[in-house]
Amino acid sequence: MKAFLPMREEAEKRGKLIKAASDRHASPAEACKLIGNFAQSEVKMMKYVEVHAAKCGIPPQIAEQLKRGHQGTESMQQKVCAMAQQMKNQKPAGPSLSDVLGSSTSLPEVAAAKKGGTFDTLSGNALAR
Repeated sequence: MKAFLPMREEAEKRGKLIKAASDRHASPAEACKLIGNFAQSEVKMMKYVEVHAAKCGIPPQIAEQLKRGHQGTESMQQKVCAMAQQMKNQKPAGPSLSDVLGSSTSLPEVAAAKKGGTFDTLSGNALAR
């Protein structure tokens, strides 16, 4: 049973990392990796329980609880990792403003104004005086 406690603590630590990532709204890619690490720690615990159940007096319902919890973890991992993959492959949501307006994305060339401009008044250009 002494070997099981470090495994459980590792799983708890990895679970807290997932919670912290959720609280700070981490990216799906980061969450996918964290959930995968947590799932690995669950598998280690399940294997330990299966091998040492009789010797350590571990009740069979503990193994069942671990399996059900791991199924939930796998389900969550599939959803989050699928979302991460989708975001990785996703193109921009829609056309840009220049696409909609039918204009180019480059700046227009400035032509020298020959007569009349923004700063012209009735008596001539205020800046040229």
